[in-house]
Amino acid sequence: IPCPFGAEWLAAFANDVELLVRINPYYEFRHWKWTAKDRAGFFLRNHSNERDLEASLTVRRPAPSVLRIEYDNGLKTATEILIEAAPQGSQLTLTDYYGGENRDQRLAEVDKSLKAWGEALHLHFVRVKRWGWLAPWRWYMRRVWTPMKPSSRRIVWMMYLITVAELFFFMFVGLIWWVEYGR
Repeated sequence: IPCPFGAEWLAAFANDVELLVRINPYYEFRHWKWTAKDRAGFFLRNHSNERDLEASLTVRRPAPSVLRIEYDNGLKTATEILIEAAPQGSQLTLTDYYGGENRDQRLAEVDKSLKAWGEALHLHFVRVKRWGWLAPWRWYMRRVWTPMKPSSRRIVWMMYLITVAELFFFMFVGLIWWVEYGR
């Protein structure tokens, strides 16, 4: 996943594991609670495989450029995040690891959201590059957008678009009125 910022910025971003995971557009979190500095419990609905998952995760940093999120429940045992420098900034590589017993019989539990998560992360990086200088935008993203369900995010986005379209429509009507009757 290309990132327009340097590897140091990306590593600092990846340290906010809750934000990193919540950006996944298929995860609908019903509960998230940090139980220790590097451990959190959560309950989510994964819409990519239509399964509920209640588990705990542990965050490890095996190397400065690697973040490993290990899960204590489910077929997926870990997600590894590799951060590397790139010519235009940096890049992030997501890798899911699956283990456990009866893997062949549990294929329905496979998380199919990895590609969409990567695309959502890239879009988030682009938005931060464009709007990150604006303090109200940063506050909105952290306090309002991040805790939202993915479906709520899409609905709010559509409402923004409709509002902007209505604004332009009424401005157009006002311009016509001004041209015809304002003289």
